[in-house]
Amino acid sequence: MGADRRLAPEGGGGADVLLQIGDMSRPLPRRTMIGLVVGGLKVRMARSVVTMASVTLATAFLFYTGFTNGLYFRMAEANDPEINLLLRRAGVSPQATLLGNPMDKWLIGMALLTCAVGIANAMLMSVTERFREIGTMKCLGAEDGLVVKLFLLESAFLGVIGTVFGVALGCLVALGSAWHQFGRYAVEYFPLIESAETAGWSLAAGVMLSVVGAGYPALVAARMRPVEALRVEE
Repeated sequence: MGADRRLAPEGGGGADVLLQIGDMSRPLPRRTMIGLVVGGLKVRMARSVVTMASVTLATAFLFYTGFTNGLYFRMAEANDPEINLLLRRAGVSPQATLLGNPMDKWLIGMALLTCAVGIANAMLMSVTERFREIGTMKCLGAEDGLVVKLFLLESAFLGVIGTVFGVALGCLVALGSAWHQFGRYAVEYFPLIESAETAGWSLAAGVMLSVVGAGYPALVAARMRPVEALRVEE
């Protein structure tokens, strides 16, 4: 069953792809799903960049904190008078570093929470902008599960890209700051294992936050009635 071109919203994200789908009540090929997601991101490029930036900044802070904590711990563990002097000049207590700082976990938690709220807000605005597109998909036979899946895939895609940029940004800032403060000791006590673990946790946290933040907006989109969505004037 072919799709009716009159149902396609003008300027809607992924509208060109919708015209080629046909009966959306059937399972969509993976390539078509990816095409819908990429098409929506391209149309809403500015909002996508803002959403991705929130993930980038949160994961950059997460990686920076993990890297610097690992570096401080390795340097404090060396128990070298010269290194301890450098740590104190940087405002770091070797004794407190070895014991651990609970404030770091609080700061990381607040950064991730802020990231999740920002993603949820951006995705809710995306739902508002895509009323006619969502109505078109439902008129073509799209089930609620498909609409939810499209929104979650779009958010996960932004999460992966934002996390990669965030890890790279956090690494550059952390390395530059460590070299400025400690010189060759930043390389000598480079926390390789801690950095790898932090990068993995950052990637997992970025994608998870993106998907969780888009959960409620995706449900709002899925529960939308097609007739009401198509009546909205853009």
